[in-house]
Amino acid sequence: MRLTCDIDIVSRLLPTQGMSGKCKSIRASMSIGKRPGTDSKDSAIFLLVCTAKDKAGTKYRLKDNIEQFFTKFIEEGKATVRLKDPQQDLRLSKADPIQLKTFLGALRLAHRNTGTDRLTLTPLTKAKSSQVERLQTKMVVSRQRDYPLTKSFPSTLESLKVSNCSLTRIEFRILGLKRLRVLDLSNNSIKTLPTCVEHLTLLSELNLSSNQLCEFPPGLCKDPLKSSLEFLDLSHNQFKLLPPYICALGKLVHLRIENNQISRLPQAIGRLRLLRFLSAGHNQIKTLPAGFIRLTLDTLDLFGNPFLDDGPSTAMSRLEFPTLLELASRAIKKLRLPYSENDIPKPLCDYLDAAKRCLCGSPCFESSVRYLARVSLNRLAHTVTSLDQAGRTHAPIEAFLCSQRCYNKYQNNPNALWHKPK
Repeated sequence: MRLTCDIDIVSRLLPTQGMSGKCKSIRASMSIGKRPGTDSKDSAIFLLVCTAKDKAGTKYRLKDNIEQFFTKFIEEGKATVRLKDPQQDLRLSKADPIQLKTFLGALRLAHRNTGTDRLTLTPLTKAKSSQVERLQTKMVVSRQRDYPLTKSFPSTLESLKVSNCSLTRIEFRILGLKRLRVLDLSNNSIKTLPTCVEHLTLLSELNLSSNQLCEFPPGLCKDPLKSSLEFLDLSHNQFKLLPPYICALGKLVHLRIENNQISRLPQAIGRLRLLRFLSAGHNQIKTLPAGFIRLTLDTLDLFGNPFLDDGPSTAMSRLEFPTLLELASRAIKKLRLPYSENDIPKPLCDYLDAAKRCLCGSPCFESSVRYLARVSLNRLAHTVTSLDQAGRTHAPIEAFLCSQRCYNKYQNNPNALWHKPK
């Protein structure tokens, strides 16, 4: 029986000599077995602890030699085995909780010398390097010649940065890293993204800045990233449009899209309720969507966009009677009915995806009144970068009204969004 974990071996005699027993834990391979060549039932059972510095390992007799087990934090993969001789504490951590429970159960049987015939004993042999070397969780590749071509990435990676390697796509070797939490592929030549990342269930940070991207596939806005992604950097690419389905990334806290060619933000951007940092400077944005006012930001940067000049609120269109297509589309959006290209033609999917939101929250399409207003960005964020060199912090908002009732209601409201702040 074998267990791989981190171990900290502390002598209980050190404090009596005025010495500290604290030391840094190291990776270890622990096994329970008998000495080679002793297969008789009466032969002693030992605990062998092997480390990178001592691959041959240190043996500890188990029969009547364990004073106490400390298992309060066993569910976190932690436990302590207190030995009688020598007077040492074996502090175990970063172990698999299930394997740790099984291993400690075997230690108890060997200590009591009961039921040992049921134990699966392991030969007490020298440990392999792979068993005692600390798992690699972080990797940085910053030169093309260092990029691994003939071998896989370590499956234990939690953070991977590959930059300046002229990558044109994200390889399946990277997409298969199930423990990955941080993925940084900035400063490459990536042109397309995969449509699915089903194995990256823990990914919380994704940096794709300084590439050649122009599209963000809808598959990346579904699970697992929908439930895990908190940081997304798409800056310095070639995006002309930020797709509406990106607003499905409900856990997003930090979004960077500066230095692209984006002409407008999604109408539903207000659904990103957890968003706190937004950088969208140096794009082609002229107006902000009405849903933008639902954001509660800590930091906002929209500098360098060609926003329309400040001015009085203006109705830009007239209300028309809705068509049957619009009435049906409004119902689908209002009831949140699922749809895809497998159900309806792609033009209809595109039509539904282009839905606007009235200030009352209802969906609308062509039959709507378009208003241009302005809003103080200081209402939306604690820290605001001015829009231009003149220090302007008011931005034009594009709002829509779905009916005559909404038109009358908001037009007569002195606190309506589009009225010029006093």
